[in-house]
Amino acid sequence: MIARYGRGATALLAALAVIAAWNVVRYPPGLGYDAIDHIAYAQGILDGKGFPDGVGEYYTPPGFYAVAAGAIRVGESLGLGNPLRVVQLVDAVLLLATAVLVLELARLVFPGRRRLHVAALGLFVFGVLAPRSAAMVHPETMSMFFSTLALVLAARMIVRSAWSVPGAVALGVALGAGQLVRAFSLWTSAVVVLVLVATAVARRGERRRILVALAVTLLATAVVAGPWYAYQSSRYTNPVFDRPQVQVPLWKRRPVSFYVDPQLRELFRSPAKPHLENRFFPELYADGWGDYYGAFVWNNGDQHPSEGERRTLVVQMFLAIVPTLLLAGGWVTLLWRSLTRKRLRGAPERLLVALLPLAGIAGMLYFTVSYPTPDGDVIKATYMLTTVPAWAICFGYGLDGILVRRPRLLPVLAVLLTLAALSGLRIAFFGSPLGVF
Repeated sequence: MIARYGRGATALLAALAVIAAWNVVRYPPGLGYDAIDHIAYAQGILDGKGFPDGVGEYYTPPGFYAVAAGAIRVGESLGLGNPLRVVQLVDAVLLLATAVLVLELARLVFPGRRRLHVAALGLFVFGVLAPRSAAMVHPETMSMFFSTLALVLAARMIVRSAWSVPGAVALGVALGAGQLVRAFSLWTSAVVVLVLVATAVARRGERRRILVALAVTLLATAVVAGPWYAYQSSRYTNPVFDRPQVQVPLWKRRPVSFYVDPQLRELFRSPAKPHLENRFFPELYADGWGDYYGAFVWNNGDQHPSEGERRTLVVQMFLAIVPTLLLAGGWVTLLWRSLTRKRLRGAPERLLVALLPLAGIAGMLYFTVSYPTPDGDVIKATYMLTTVPAWAICFGYGLDGILVRRPRLLPVLAVLLTLAALSGLRIAFFGSPLGVF
């Protein structure tokens, strides 16, 4: 592994393994988002009751819960006091596997740029959201794994011009498996299809082979995910997300403040519920970098974080500014450059990374506007977890680009990013001495 990825990346993978193992042992399985419903879904499958009928997470595909049911059975057979620990272990393994896939994707899209690869993995490890989500009994980590696997398979096909039927089938299975876990993986499917179409347009000599591979991919996706959509269609109105919507035009469901109010004072003073409610970007920022809903650093059952917990979250909000600027700047630059005619012909695989954050933001906005709630609990950064690997690579692209043009900034950025990483560690380790000041 050191020979393939280098010492820096290997050390980061080891650090992530330590974080994941700690949280498997220490994090209460019932504390995560909607944990009661997720556990009940898996337990129902284990008990032979089938899928939930109109209650709990009935609209969520059963892929994760089927695996979780098997993990619970293993935990029971081993005599564990809490068999759900095995489910958390599965998520921890998927987290580490996704980290390796992030490295592979970065190597495929930006070959030879090891600093970019290490920076991307560093954000994935210390960026809080992925390690925090993996500690929970929740399907998003599995969804992220299949999404990232699909991106790697698609990038490999494009980079190597490997338009084989087996490769297309594997890509379709990965996309279909993602849709059997979480509907949010549809963003990845849309991006992969768009990029393959763009590649076919840009590469005339390979167009027929690309389109055949795309057709096989779509067929394989339908074979894997189709039965679930058919089942949902037979029982509910919406096969993707069957939840009641308010009878108001889409553009009237949210006030203008939802989109544009930054709430900067509250964001950098009290970045936890009930502050920032129904303010899209500040709430997403507070939850993505910290613990807005009180499921990790503080317990929402206490209504408010303690003074020490609040300080931890506030410091994190400030220290996360620099990585946020780097990943946002890297994303905008990469998206702009990837859409040029030269890049579309020579490196269309970059669009896989550049388009996924855009699709995630658009999809998240549509979701949160379509299903408004008084307390804003639909604005969870975890719902965008499938985009985190792409954001991580955008961060690496932004950091590497700045250091190429302004190498003298290296000491300053190194200090700021080290502080941000240490702050992230305080949050990523559940209940550790580093958790609060």
